[in-house]
Amino acid sequence: MSSITPHPQASKQEPHILIIGAGITGLLFAQSLRKREALFPSLPTPKFSIFERDPNVAFRGAGWGLTVHWGLKDFLYLLPQYLIDRLPEIYVNPESVEKGEKGNFILYDLKTGEEKYRVPPSERIRVSRERLRALLMDGLDIQWSKNLVDIETDDDAGVTAKFEDGTQARGTLLIGADGSRSQVRKLICPSSYENYRLPIRLLGVSATYPKENCARIRALDPLFLQASDPTSDGFLWFSFLEVPRSTPSAVEESTQANYVCQIITSWPYRAGFLGESDPIEVPEDNAGRINWMKFMSKEWVEPFRSIVQDIPEDTEAKVISLEDWVPSQGLWDNAGGRITLVGDAAHAMTMYRGEGANHGITDMASLHRELFDTSEQELGPIDRYENEMIARGRLAVLNSRRACMDAHDAKSITETSPLVARRVMALSE
Repeated sequence: MSSITPHPQASKQEPHILIIGAGITGLLFAQSLRKREALFPSLPTPKFSIFERDPNVAFRGAGWGLTVHWGLKDFLYLLPQYLIDRLPEIYVNPESVEKGEKGNFILYDLKTGEEKYRVPPSERIRVSRERLRALLMDGLDIQWSKNLVDIETDDDAGVTAKFEDGTQARGTLLIGADGSRSQVRKLICPSSYENYRLPIRLLGVSATYPKENCARIRALDPLFLQASDPTSDGFLWFSFLEVPRSTPSAVEESTQANYVCQIITSWPYRAGFLGESDPIEVPEDNAGRINWMKFMSKEWVEPFRSIVQDIPEDTEAKVISLEDWVPSQGLWDNAGGRITLVGDAAHAMTMYRGEGANHGITDMASLHRELFDTSEQELGPIDRYENEMIARGRLAVLNSRRACMDAHDAKSITETSPLVARRVMALSE
């Protein structure tokens, strides 16, 4: 960071929020500001601008699914009503929602098919990440190809974002919502911004199947499931991304007759896995990745075996590096309340508790409430937000890390493991 003025004078500039990153968290916060302005037109609402480093919305390809569970109340609090009304557009299985089926976070044994653990049902929605992002973009002006290279603050309580293309933007608050490899984090935590990489390797696909191929696994759960191999410590995550209706219309019959499924296999990066003397790295080419997923699953029980064995050979297998970042008090300077981090930029975590999006949503609700709290308080809104977020996010990262490690060490999966513990917001150890 070129310059930080930690205790600026009162700003003469009209409040303007710079949102760095057009992912779920950044877009959700922008929509919450639109909602406030519409509900309370007589009250001041800051203007905002959104900057995204990608060149366009399709740059990263189709996304996978996410579950909004304990963050659902805050999610609805932040969304304008017209977007709440459109949520059925993004459900992975609208029919299951209509039936009141919530899914169960069941963990199965890949060698016996036995149900090992079941997380109690709660209010939750399972949505397509890609369609959710598209929904949250509604009505927003996003500035694309804006790669942040520097942040400067000044004596007049301003903060300026500088971009690689030579442009810059000045505001009164800069929010780093730019993901797990956040450039904002790098600029304000130059000595401690790097993620920790867990000793686990992961491959995932989005595969399309005829209905009949999914019948047995659909009978186990309408949304998602997970399973572990007690002999090798391999792991499977399965989720439906698009589910056709049981009684489709003529249009649906021709366009949505197939299931789209998210299939993830992961394994411990250690010597001895599947009898190999050296740790097994992810294959370099796509064909090798698909073959490896099938090799891992060849001794699994049905229907888990077939759902992997039947992956079409030309399916793209994505490599996900399992990384996290643990926030702590004093790790960055918020420049007198002018710069902060949210979502994965603030607390990157693995997917093995399915909580990353929920914490990002809760970050946005917490920040929103603090910014518009008019009561007399000793600390400013950003300090109050960060105190709450850091304590909550730190514990979440560590719980998710343990869940990931337990998933690949079958003897560690007990009723006390975060992998199978109930999905609630943890506030203390």
